[in-house]
Amino acid sequence: MSGEPKESYVIFGCGYTGTRLAQTLRRDGIQVRACARKLGPLAPLVELGVDLYALDGAKPRQFGPALRGLSGAVVVYSIPGVPELPAGEGVRRAADAALGAGARAFIYLSTSGVYGRNALLDNDEWVDEDSSVDISDPDMLPRLSDEASISGAGRAGLRTTVLRLSAIYGPPLWPGQPGRGVRLRLRKGEYKLWNGGRYYFSRIHVDDLVAIIRAAAERAPPGALYVVGDNHPCPQGEYGKWLAAHLGLPEPGTADSPSAGGPRHMIRGRRLRNRLLKEQLGITLRYPSYIEGEHQIDSAEAGGPAPTPKVAATGSAATGGAATGGAATGGAATGGAAATGGATATSGATATGGAATGDATATGSAEAAASIVPPHSEDRAAWPHWLLKPGDIGATLDLGATGVELVELSPTNAAPPGRIYLVLSGHPIAEWDGRRIPLGPLAVVPPGTRLLPPFAGGDVVRLLALPSARVDPTHPDLHASSADSEPDRASAASGQHQLPGSAPTHPGAAERADSGPSTS
Repeated sequence: MSGEPKESYVIFGCGYTGTRLAQTLRRDGIQVRACARKLGPLAPLVELGVDLYALDGAKPRQFGPALRGLSGAVVVYSIPGVPELPAGEGVRRAADAALGAGARAFIYLSTSGVYGRNALLDNDEWVDEDSSVDISDPDMLPRLSDEASISGAGRAGLRTTVLRLSAIYGPPLWPGQPGRGVRLRLRKGEYKLWNGGRYYFSRIHVDDLVAIIRAAAERAPPGALYVVGDNHPCPQGEYGKWLAAHLGLPEPGTADSPSAGGPRHMIRGRRLRNRLLKEQLGITLRYPSYIEGEHQIDSAEAGGPAPTPKVAATGSAATGGAATGGAATGGAATGGAAATGGATATSGATATGGAATGDATATGSAEAAASIVPPHSEDRAAWPHWLLKPGDIGATLDLGATGVELVELSPTNAAPPGRIYLVLSGHPIAEWDGRRIPLGPLAVVPPGTRLLPPFAGGDVVRLLALPSARVDPTHPDLHASSADSEPDRASAASGQHQLPGSAPTHPGAAERADSGPSTS
């Protein structure tokens, strides 16, 4: 064996995500060529053995020479729109050059902003690969042209993948440099909640994104398309207010998005469902929500090493959890990487509110999910505490059991009856009075009502369970765990799930049954 790298990657457009991808690949012994118009910011990569190549995306003749000597490479394209070229021309020429050089995969980093603006709409509906894009959005037409332009190379035999990215956030990549995400804008007092923060946004931690890119390079089928976000898309206000309190900063102010001035400030956040990505690529996210991701950034800012995604050369789909096939949950999260509220941020470009274009990369291991080590609990302060898994709130605070618990619904388990529930996230189904009623965050559920996970899946349902004075506290259902409660939908619909003496009352249930998930 010569000891030379067996694999190679060429990154066209190497911003925040591309740099993280290059760092990770080199630590796994994979050859990397990083191409960018300005090489100065990438100088630290040279010490890792990365080959830097000056490339101007406005000069498509440079793509071919940039690929010389790297037959069988994975090409990752994350160059922002090039106004000097016709729409789609740059990425088409790059894909043709990759085909001619014998590349084994071509991955285009697009944006979930192609699903359109939503500043005047409620946007709690799920968006996935089958959802319609908004061809009336002029800012996103170049992106859609880029996506369409690589189809010719795909028909000629190049294996192409399009990743529609949500907002990217993550830790500093080099000492003394800032990370990426909402916390930077919060610290500057620049982060605003659009229309009170009611719009859903999706996000992805940069290390999970890198793992997804690498997984797509290995196992995505030809012509694959994936929306990319974490497991907990949520309203912008939920994330922004939580992060401000977490950092000890004032709560962010609000802004009326239509008055922000022009289409680039319009909201393009979406509630992305990441189920297909998990099923086909075998990905288990290390940072499934903003809570885990922001705690990791805390550790990095405190001087701890940024965790590195490691690729295990095994034949299994993913390590660390079964994210395939089953209850893959929803999509991205709020707020986003470098945007004030916005959707995706690619390639180094900072967005003022919408879908930033530019460099976004993803991580993924073709044969295994990234095994990133999250920050240890002892690295966190003694208080505040964060309830990251189901359990009694009092026990989390070392106060003993209080009977107030966090409950999560799985695809096969219902919430035990006999409690008052407050829906914290997700859209469970309430079975009450023989009817099935969709609920949403902040819905209050009286005792005797059976709560089931959403039938469509893809939703993380978290509930706050409270004792009910109307129920005998010694009743076994009061202390049952959701893991022990199998949903019997037939008996629930017929009323057999109700506890003795628990006459169900559910004000407004009929209205919610007609109008969809409740957010009140």
